[in-house]
Amino acid sequence: MVVADGVIDVQELETLYRIGNEQYGLTKEQINQAIVSNGSSFIVPESIEAKIQFLFNLATIAWADGVLEDTEKELMHKYVLRLGFKKENIDLISNFIFDSVKTGKSIEETITLAKSSN
Repeated sequence: MVVADGVIDVQELETLYRIGNEQYGLTKEQINQAIVSNGSSFIVPESIEAKIQFLFNLATIAWADGVLEDTEKELMHKYVLRLGFKKENIDLISNFIFDSVKTGKSIEETITLAKSSN
């Protein structure tokens, strides 16, 4: 998501470092290597909670600079599909996640809302 719009924004990068370190225990060097390799590897989370958290993290990075670019939206759509959600739900899921981040909902609140809307 950091490189989706072709520009590595400082706020997006700081958000990526924070998420990578706090949630995955990654160092800045490991994150930098992932950026250099352009995120070529991807392991699909199994639980719905982990999938929502992954998408929430992407949205958090996308919103870090205060601007949601079309390329970031397109990348979110690709990952929603790669996570196994139905194609006809891509816009609904993407918009829900982006709106949750934009309005300041927590990941826990977002997961609860998503699970209750099934």
